[in-house]
Amino acid sequence: MSSIRHVEAGVIPADKQSKIDALEQKFDDANAELIRHAAKIHEPLFQERADVTKSIPGFWHQALVNCLGTSIYIDDDDHALLSHITDIQVSRNSSDPRAATIEFFFSPNDFINDASLKKEFTLAKDASPLGDKFVFHEDTVPGPTAISWKSDEKNLCKLKPTKGPEVGANGAGANGAAGDELEDEDDFEPGSFFSSLFDNTSKAIAGVLGENIVDELYQNAIGFYLNTAPEAFFPDESDDEDDEDEDDAAEIDLEADEPAKKKNKKE
Repeated sequence: MSSIRHVEAGVIPADKQSKIDALEQKFDDANAELIRHAAKIHEPLFQERADVTKSIPGFWHQALVNCLGTSIYIDDDDHALLSHITDIQVSRNSSDPRAATIEFFFSPNDFINDASLKKEFTLAKDASPLGDKFVFHEDTVPGPTAISWKSDEKNLCKLKPTKGPEVGANGAGANGAAGDELEDEDDFEPGSFFSSLFDNTSKAIAGVLGENIVDELYQNAIGFYLNTAPEAFFPDESDDEDDEDEDDAAEIDLEADEPAKKKNKKE
């Protein structure tokens, strides 16, 4: 009869450790090659998608709203400028696709003079080698983006600045450096989308928003536009329906009890 095993860490025999290490490195190298290959074959597909979606009015604006990872950063005052987005592109380095540059393209508008805005995320110096575990907002460094606003009255970054313990000069945190996590999420106010993404250099704010754009929105833009993506912002109607069913059931039970009570009185 086999003995019961409980969860515990296994031990690699000393004479097998070098072979295991070499094999793990081969897996990492294979993963790195897969990442490079995926970026290479996706690039022309994303361009083909852009050629089509540019002719769909409000495509990216709606996709941004439907994607929960980006919509939570959108202020009501952002929509007028977001509606002028004609394209969003994510560029990657062919040798190491983990770092990325996000570029927003705009039609002529009353807000900014820029035809496009770029947000660069460079690979952090202490990032693990390609093929190892990688978390975008932890292992990249967001750079600042200057925006040429047409007037202070249209400057969304100034009118609706991002607020919170992580936000200081140049996006630095309360400790004088861009931190990894928000100290108190209750104190965080995203303000304008353009402040959180372009004006900010905090990993916990611009980094997370950039990660949501790169890994969620851009990868499945059509799904978000159609509101069919798994991560899309679906109104949670199931709870409301359950509540309505319970209320209906309660009303039926109450009505059913009335005749019984009357019958008891007669008895």
